[in-house]
Amino acid sequence: MRALVILLAGLCAAALPAQGDKLPKWRIDPYTKNDPAAMQKAGYVSFGPFPFGNKADNPVSSADIDAAIEYVQILWIETAHFRIGTNLPAWPIPVDLETRTKIRGELTELAEKLPGINPKTRTLDPWLRAHLTAYRMEKLYAETQELFGVTDADFPPDPDNVVLTPGARYMGYGPYLGMKNKFLVLVFEKLGPFQQYMKGFLGRDSKHPQRWHFKETGTLLITLATESGEFPRKHDTALHCSLAFNVSQNLLDGFRFYGYDLPVWIREGWGHWVARRVDIKYNDFDQNEGSIADMKTTAKWAQYCRAMVATPDKFASFAESYKWRDFGDIKFNDHVAVWSRVDWMMSQGPEKWRKFLFAVKGRVDPKTWAPDQTDLVGAMRDAIQDAYGVSVLQFDEKWIEWVKATYPLQ
Repeated sequence: MRALVILLAGLCAAALPAQGDKLPKWRIDPYTKNDPAAMQKAGYVSFGPFPFGNKADNPVSSADIDAAIEYVQILWIETAHFRIGTNLPAWPIPVDLETRTKIRGELTELAEKLPGINPKTRTLDPWLRAHLTAYRMEKLYAETQELFGVTDADFPPDPDNVVLTPGARYMGYGPYLGMKNKFLVLVFEKLGPFQQYMKGFLGRDSKHPQRWHFKETGTLLITLATESGEFPRKHDTALHCSLAFNVSQNLLDGFRFYGYDLPVWIREGWGHWVARRVDIKYNDFDQNEGSIADMKTTAKWAQYCRAMVATPDKFASFAESYKWRDFGDIKFNDHVAVWSRVDWMMSQGPEKWRKFLFAVKGRVDPKTWAPDQTDLVGAMRDAIQDAYGVSVLQFDEKWIEWVKATYPLQ
């Protein structure tokens, strides 16, 4: 497991001459035409090459990945907070009103920054899908910062010059929510290239999405393939939900630097909560090797939860689940429960959520700023009490009371 306007203009201008006129046609963005001014307006730093994690002690770039998987056309986009690669086919937009309305709304917003976009297009071409991915990730980043109560200015601007100051509020080791480098997203269409990347650059052999921490370069990655029997992501909204689920967890993990893993209930619950705000029909579930996630296809989790809480022995109590450190402990009913518990926590207002978050993330030795996960379960228990005014034994009582008053029966 586990990645200024003037600055943007300078980086864009620096990247393009190196690309020259030798770029193949498919690398020319039909919307910005790779023009530095148009890229700057869109919020882009470059279309590559740029750093993308590391392999052992050796830095890796997007060009290294291109060379290793040369038969796959990966479109690269670097934004203010992300480095993104997508290898996605054109996708005809379905005629159903829900999908069409969602995408038209997003394209309408994108059209304000990118020239030539038709919000009523019937097909998302590969470049448009790359732009949508970048747009969605930056939007998620902004929403996360708002929920966490922070801005870019709260984090150390130079990861090579972080100074330990007695009494100062620790905010990590870099400008990206506390991480040293930008968050990474790499999406493939087919399993073959995805597994080739996994084996070649992560040393992993899996068909499942992988969140990864590049410790040496201080960044967090999510990589996945849309071709999957268990988690099909060929539908654009399904892909959006999957990225929301995984990137939100990376943002949580990276907040105030990724020094230790939080208990799985809050990571999984947070991921579900963010993804289900995009769409309730497409749900991801974390799983461990050798421990297949307990999944069901029902989308109406609110109604399911409303019925479930009538029989408490159908799910693990909070007093039990808040200690879990293994995703394999979470059964389907527990997935619904941890999502709903986070839903309750968020409903209590941003001040309580932020107080809780700062108590459990970024715990360090005050003298050395070294990550401190000593008695993390105890810290979680104390944070719940301090922020929400309930003990771990009282949590379910308050939560269930809220569920019965809030969620519909059908």
